[in-house]
Amino acid sequence: MTQVLVYLSLCFQIIAMGIAISLFKRTKFNAAWILISAGFFLMTIYRVIELFPVIHLGDIEELYKVQVWLSFIISLAFAIGVFYIRKVFQFLRRLDNLRNETEKRVLSAIIRTEEQERQRFAKELHDGLGPLLSVVKMLLSGFDQNNPPEVNDKIKTNLKQAVDEAIVSVREISANISPHILNNFGLKDAIESFLKKLRPNENIKIHFDSNIDKLRFPYNVEVIMYRVVCELINNTLRHAEATEINISLQLQDDTLYLEYTDNGMGFDVEQAEIDGGMGLNNMQYRLQSGNGNIRIESEGGRGMRARAYIKCK
Repeated sequence: MTQVLVYLSLCFQIIAMGIAISLFKRTKFNAAWILISAGFFLMTIYRVIELFPVIHLGDIEELYKVQVWLSFIISLAFAIGVFYIRKVFQFLRRLDNLRNETEKRVLSAIIRTEEQERQRFAKELHDGLGPLLSVVKMLLSGFDQNNPPEVNDKIKTNLKQAVDEAIVSVREISANISPHILNNFGLKDAIESFLKKLRPNENIKIHFDSNIDKLRFPYNVEVIMYRVVCELINNTLRHAEATEINISLQLQDDTLYLEYTDNGMGFDVEQAEIDGGMGLNNMQYRLQSGNGNIRIESEGGRGMRARAYIKCK
């Protein structure tokens, strides 16, 4: 019975040793795990030595000395391994802290983005729709049955124009919040529609090239990339004093790649990221939420270049 138990112990020890050694690569050859695995290996040898007297009758005293030394080395390997394994837990603790910090930064970026969208929406309502409604109210107050017919006809004409402009303004605000072209026709058409609205009003040349044609992507991918392109263009128009923009949106394998350049005045990228201006952090967090990222390069007087990508699957 004792011999059977020793054989079983040896089998279990060999299995444990094999599993421990197989985890070397996964643990990135961590010193603590190597020492613990060495302990398993030496314990396997220890079990073999225990079987040796059964297989081959020899000097029991010499075997006992070897067993004592092996026991000492095994204990030492396990002790040092457990000591160093603290680093693994310290690393896990740092990962937890980093994850918590990242979650806080992402949440802060989401809140900041939502607040900026609310402010933009309020500004568009105030500056775009507000004056038109004021005009409508003024025209209605001037309408009177006692007025000459031509005066009332003029008021009606102006009132109709004001209402038509208000309807167009509501449509534009709605399109900015949730572009119907993006939902119905896809990313390329939505970007081209956005650019067509800009060209008559801005003294700037915009070149747009893409190979995606009518391809559709997951809704989240299309919205993120559309918002990034719009944000980059708005930054150029507001800050860069550029005369030319080049946009390339290319699909390679399962990834959308965006390259955006302008010939504006440029800026300090690091300072812009610290200040949180120009929506750089917002673009980065949006893309990272879709397994993507963005890299921006710029120097004073030499324009800017942005390279972004996002996974489509």
